[in-house]
Amino acid sequence: MFYHRPENLWKDFVVESKTESTTSRGRAANSYDTEHPEYIHAILCGATPSEKLKYHQMGHPITHVISHRGKPKAKEGDRLILQNRAFYVQGVDDPGDQGLWAIYYAEERSDAHDGNQLE
Repeated sequence: MFYHRPENLWKDFVVESKTESTTSRGRAANSYDTEHPEYIHAILCGATPSEKLKYHQMGHPITHVISHRGKPKAKEGDRLILQNRAFYVQGVDDPGDQGLWAIYYAEERSDAHDGNQLE
């Protein structure tokens, strides 16, 4: 259930896809595609206590819920950027598998950006 408050109005997010690679020493390395970003026009809401508990039990803490019209454009592990804020997608839901709405369960992080500077 979404409650519309002034801070819950439509916002423009940049979707940065997560890519996984291996370093020369064989270690896993993650990076985000900032060269070919996608954009979504979505609503940002704080997660309810029940949503937080559900994802925390699965080992994926969340702080926010982001929803937009249409099919999901991000997958689990991708990063959604809103100005100078970064949201890491922990789960994606397409209610009814109709492609009418996409719901992203995300964790806002300000301490880890893999060297990519946010402006």
